[in-house]
Amino acid sequence: MLKSTDLFHLPFYQKSHYTGSICGMHYYIEHITQDDTPFFKVWIYPGPLCFEKTSEDVKTSQTFPFTEESLEQIANWLNSQYESRVSYWEKHQSLLS
Repeated sequence: MLKSTDLFHLPFYQKSHYTGSICGMHYYIEHITQDDTPFFKVWIYPGPLCFEKTSEDVKTSQTFPFTEESLEQIANWLNSQYESRVSYWEKHQSLLS
């Protein structure tokens, strides 16, 4: 499973987004600002397509405060999303084979 130490520190997200996957569940992490408040926005979506080519109706997102402490919350959320639908994600993983 994903650990918070697998994710980058805040300065990385100030310059770039980050993508990864866990057995068919892809994720996209981005720094956003709403009403002058910085946040992480994290999307999950099934493979095999990239974020930009995946239909919006199969994406799920969550926001988190833009803090180092949120990296653990993000890792926990990603892991729980994967564990709650293992067979769904594995089905999409098999599309890559």
